[in-house]
Amino acid sequence: MKKFITAALFIFTLINVSFCQAQNPGAPVEKPENILKTMDSFFAYVSSNLKLSANYTAYDASSKVISKATFLKTLTSGNYLPLRLSSTDAKMYFKLYKLSPVAKHDVGGYIKGWSVVFYDHFKREGKKFPAFNFVDLNGNKYNSKNTKGKIVVLNCWFIGCHACEEEMPELNDLVSQYKNRKDIVFVSLALDSRKKLEAFLKRKPFNYALIPSQEQFISKTLNVNGFPTQFIINKQGTIVSVVETPNEIIYALQNKI
Repeated sequence: MKKFITAALFIFTLINVSFCQAQNPGAPVEKPENILKTMDSFFAYVSSNLKLSANYTAYDASSKVISKATFLKTLTSGNYLPLRLSSTDAKMYFKLYKLSPVAKHDVGGYIKGWSVVFYDHFKREGKKFPAFNFVDLNGNKYNSKNTKGKIVVLNCWFIGCHACEEEMPELNDLVSQYKNRKDIVFVSLALDSRKKLEAFLKRKPFNYALIPSQEQFISKTLNVNGFPTQFIINKQGTIVSVVETPNEIIYALQNKI
C-alpha cells in the first residue's frame, strides 16, 4: 500500500510539473503584426530572437507541443513564422504562426531559406563526425585518434567569404577565452591553398589551427556548401551542434556538451 501511495504521488508530481512547464510560455515577445509590419521590423526580430540552433520547446499553430524536428521541417515550407514566446523561466519557446498570403510573399522565402539550413544542421546532431586526418600550417596533426577525449570546434570557410572574415575577431576571442581548456581544440578547414592562407594571415590574424586545401573534405565528406559553417564535436566524436556564428558556438559549448 505504501509503495502504491509513493508511486501515485510520484506520477502526480510529474503531471503537475509538466502542467506547470506548459504554463511557462506566455504571449509572443512581439506581436506578429508588428514583426511583419516592415522588412526592417522583420529582420530586427530575426536578429534578436531567431535562435533555432538552441534548445527550446516547440509548439504548432494550435499550441500543441511538437518535436524540434517537426517544428523545423514545417518551417521549411515558408508558410509559418517562428514566433518566440515570453516565459517565466530561462528556457526558450517557439510557436508556429501561420503567415497570410501577403506576409508569405514578403518573408516566406527568407524563412524557408533559413529553415532549410537549420533543419539540415539539426539532422546532423547525434551523428558521428567522419574520420579525419589533418595537418595544419605549422605541421601539427589532428586526427580522429589524437582528438579523442577532446572537444573539437571545427570551422569551414574560404578567403573572400565576407561573413567568414568578419567573424574572425570573435573566433579569436573564443580561442583566448578557452585557452586554459586543454580538452578543447579549435580547428579551421579552408578551401584555400597553403600559399594563399599564409598571405592572408599577414593581413588578418586567425588563431585557429589552419588546415589548407580542404575543398574535397568540406564539400564531399561533410557535404557543406554554405559558409561559414561550424561543427561542435564532443569528446566521443559525436556532432552536438552545427552552427554559423560565434554566439552559437558559445551556446553549444555551455549547453550541449
